[in-house]
Amino acid sequence: MTLIALVVGLMLSQQYTVDKSIRISASAEEIASLVSDFNQWPEWQPWQAVDPSIEFIIAEPSQGVGAHQFWQSRFGKGEMTITQLNKNAMMFNILFNQEHIAKGEIRFSNAADGVEVRCTLQGEVNTPIIGGYLALLSQYILNNSVKLALNNIKTYAQLATTEKAIATDDSQSGSSEN
Repeated sequence: MTLIALVVGLMLSQQYTVDKSIRISASAEEIASLVSDFNQWPEWQPWQAVDPSIEFIIAEPSQGVGAHQFWQSRFGKGEMTITQLNKNAMMFNILFNQEHIAKGEIRFSNAADGVEVRCTLQGEVNTPIIGGYLALLSQYILNNSVKLALNNIKTYAQLATTEKAIATDDSQSGSSEN
């Protein structure tokens, strides 16, 4: 049985892909500010819910191209760097445990009812023999985590948009009463 598991593991792809999207009723600028600044990530990232032992260190700069964060948890450590940023997308690299590499992109596209936000991750697990199994596990965990992250971004971006609209209405109402 062990031999079969070993042979199957050797035949499994060590690469994985995650591709999730969501529509958000907020501006692309509001969404971009949440994802392109690592200081904003504690508001929406799901990792503490998945692994309460995780600890983040945000390096300087904390936002824009070159922004960098590190983390460590009972499952390992990693680092993430924003490599490109424009009004429509943010690209980043992730290194897990000094050996597993992933590239990602969060893209913002205008839609009739807001903005479509799409997160894509492509990675490879370079661990010999069990890499295929780890790639399957990584894809499963990341599919669920990215879905949760996008839902959290939607909640925070829409709340921020609503709060700004209320503040604008209040300031306009207040100035017309004077």
